[in-house]
Amino acid sequence: MPEPSTYRPRIAAVAWITGAVVYLGAEAAAAAAWEGYHYANHVISDLGVPGRPLATLMNVAFGVQGAMFLLGAVLAQRRSARWLTVFAAANAIGNLLVATVHAGAGPLHVVGAALAIVGGNAAAIVGAGLNGGRSYRISSRLLGAVGLICTAALVAQVGIVPAAVWERAAVYPIFAWQLLAAGMLLLPARREHAERT
Repeated sequence: MPEPSTYRPRIAAVAWITGAVVYLGAEAAAAAAWEGYHYANHVISDLGVPGRPLATLMNVAFGVQGAMFLLGAVLAQRRSARWLTVFAAANAIGNLLVATVHAGAGPLHVVGAALAIVGGNAAAIVGAGLNGGRSYRISSRLLGAVGLICTAALVAQVGIVPAAVWERAAVYPIFAWQLLAAGMLLLPARREHAERT
């Protein structure tokens, strides 16, 4: 029977996979239900505005993502590396604000979006310190850096692509990192199972 400490990375991986799948699935469903919604022209937060089709689903997904992101970070990190939890907490608070203070409802929504996006990408960068190999570390840092660069382009209103494209280019690296990190955490469990059979 595995020691309790070996369960932590597995649960972290499941949390990160759950958060990503719920969020991206809800986004796809809410976008499909809104006739005329286009990923390149409408920001993600538009899907959670009350009155939009499946707005409640999208807002629940924001909350689930924040909670699962933080849970995964708490369980995955080593005791000496607290920054992962700090940035994941910023992401969780940001997602909660985005879910409860809707787009156009005031500055707290913008604060929430900033916390979620910057916190998530910063977590990817420091999450490179988890027990992965060299390719994992490079990929983690690269994903976080791309997300932060696209965040800066969004804030600076760089007009070579629509704002919604910059937003998604800032947000999706977070999910890519979650899934990458989850796979890395599950890999030792697969090896251990193979050795026992």
